[in-house]
Amino acid sequence: MQFTTSYIIAASQLFALAMGAPLLQADAREARSLVERSAYKVFGGDGSAAQGWPKKADWKSFEDLWKANENTINNSCTQFNQKNNSPEETANIKKAISKVSKEVNIEERVLLAIVVQESKGCVRAPTTNYGFDNPGLMQSFQGKNTCFNVSPCPVEKIEGMIRDGAGVGAEAGLGQSIKKAGGNDAQTIYKAARNYNSGSLDPSGNLGKGIATHCYSSDVANILIGWADGKHGCDEATIGNLGGSSSPSTPATTTPAPAATPATTTTTPSGGCKKSILVKAGDTCASTGITAALNPGLNAQCSNLIAGKTYCAA
Repeated sequence: MQFTTSYIIAASQLFALAMGAPLLQADAREARSLVERSAYKVFGGDGSAAQGWPKKADWKSFEDLWKANENTINNSCTQFNQKNNSPEETANIKKAISKVSKEVNIEERVLLAIVVQESKGCVRAPTTNYGFDNPGLMQSFQGKNTCFNVSPCPVEKIEGMIRDGAGVGAEAGLGQSIKKAGGNDAQTIYKAARNYNSGSLDPSGNLGKGIATHCYSSDVANILIGWADGKHGCDEATIGNLGGSSSPSTPATTTPAPAATPATTTTTPSGGCKKSILVKAGDTCASTGITAALNPGLNAQCSNLIAGKTYCAA
């Protein structure tokens, strides 16, 4: 997928939710190892093992990753003033990931990591728009499936959101990004994740540079090795200066900052957008400060402002 000024895959991290789980029947050595693995570690550079990034052997299993993130997924919709997932909806996300994984030959844990990064698993995540619609669990580029303001969310819609994110029948998606990255190792996934986020990679190969969410690949790598507490010390302004991994960072609450547009998103843009607004019924451009200049998808009269979508306001 070639990057153009009008074709940018939106960034992600819809929000951060803290999560912790007790360790049962683990000896001190095992407990210490698990705590270290769950602490956020900043990964800088090109995504290679040589620069300290996790190999696939370091990733946790799909079942372990699901268990680590299940509580977050179950409580992921409150920030959007939406009803949290029902147990059935959450179970259907897991089933959909497994089903689509087999259809598109993308690992279950990779699909799960992008779902967590993009929406934290909220089936009613709003559609973001920074020139293009990015709906659903994976904030896909011009996806056809969403359950915003819909409850319950039908299983076919949940499956559709995962297929949209994977790129089934689409111009852009995770599958296309993996193909573009080439290879089948962990570095391929980190590069593909960054491309899914921004539509391009920085010419230097540094995954912390370029447009959109600079910490995106580092976040995905951490999710894959078990980080699930929503707190990290990755600095959007400095991650691009790193050429390797750092020691586990001191947990620090951050405000996620996504970016511009085509395949993934999060409701808080980064890049050129410093403030985003989720439009409610009755809102206007005048009342919200939203302008067509900052949102290519809006017409000059701002008559196509849509409730339930997020727009750039500054």
